Amino acid sequence: MFLKHHLDQFLDNFPRERHLANDPVQFVRRYEDPRDREVAGLIASAFAYGNVKIVLRTVDRALEYLGPRPAEAVMAFDPKRDLKLLRGFYHRFNTSRDLAVLFWILRRTLEDHGSLENAFLAGPPDAAERLDGFGARMLGFGHEQFYPRGELQKRIAVRFFFPAPSQGSACKRMNLFLRWMVRPEDGIDCGVWKRVAPKDLVIPLDTHIARISSYIGLTDLKSPGWPMAVQITNNLKKIHFEDPLRYDFALCHMGIAGDCPRKRDPVKCRRCPIQAVCRL
Repeated sequence: MFLKHHLDQFLDNFPRERHLANDPVQFVRRYEDPRDREVAGLIASAFAYGNVKIVLRTVDRALEYLGPRPAEAVMAFDPKRDLKLLRGFYHRFNTSRDLAVLFWILRRTLEDHGSLENAFLAGPPDAAERLDGFGARMLGFGHEQFYPRGELQKRIAVRFFFPAPSQGSACKRMNLFLRWMVRPEDGIDCGVWKRVAPKDLVIPLDTHIARISSYIGLTDLKSPGWPMAVQITNNLKKIHFEDPLRYDFALCHMGIAGDCPRKRDPVKCRRCPIQAVCRL
């Protein structure tokens, strides 16, 4: 297949290590223990919105609070005792209190399910329903004992951590977390989870993936959202059924680095490794 040939060639020659420095998955790769990688991965993906440099600074600071063993630190987290230690933290519209709620949600999830993978698999196999259920379970742990009943219904910034396909969201950050956890260890993704198949993932749809996918014929939809993410994923499955997201990191970072322009640029387009399949 013409598209597969060029995407595979592009992937084989893409300098992943150089782009890893601009990706929050680097923080997940700090840790060896799967439980630490789960916790670090969910925290890193939760704040993966906005300017890349600010995202990296935010994630680094959030994980600093947890020290070298994030899962162990989260299990010991006491909001009444530890909330004051988080003062001064913020990321765009998320505050230190939102971070405290996230730590508490993680603690309760690990207490009840043993791992985030177990919590995720507690839902039905359908990708959309599973993400809906995972978010609902996580948010169900946010108020008891330390937080007033109903608080999370008012705290949009906390619920933003757990978007839902049923509400039209592309769930970019949650799908990014899942890619890190599920795809096999390859120097980027971590292969932490063993009971979810890479073919069941949905692409983390951001502005770069949406734009480049339209250029190379992976989507004909105009509005980014869950339907576009599914369409792009299904078209990638025609190229590589067992691991459709294998191209995601390289395509996304081609956009992040500015190598793929929003408008045709004779110089950049001439150098583009997938120019042959680009409709622009």
